[in-house]
Amino acid sequence: MAARVGVPMTERILEFLDQKSPGLRSSVWKIYYPMRDNEPIEVSVKPGSLQGGTMELLFENKKLLVFEENLPPERPERGPRGGSY
Repeated sequence: MAARVGVPMTERILEFLDQKSPGLRSSVWKIYYPMRDNEPIEVSVKPGSLQGGTMELLFENKKLLVFEENLPPERPERGPRGGSY
C-alpha cells in the first residue's frame, strides 16, 4: 500500500487495522511511534479486543505490534471540596 499524500499516519494505521480486523479501530487506546526506524510501531487496544493475544503486522514496510493494554488501576473517589471560590 503506497502512502497517501495528505493523510496523517495515524489515520492510515487506523484504516489498516479496520481492514485487518473490523471494529478494532474503535478499540485503539494509543499509538506509540518509536524514534528509531528499526523499532516497531506499538498500538495498544482495550482489554478483550484481541482475546488476550497480540498481532504483528507489516504496515508500509514497518512492523506494527498490536497488543492489549491492562486496565489502569482504579482511582480513589474524591471527596467534596472544602473551600469555596
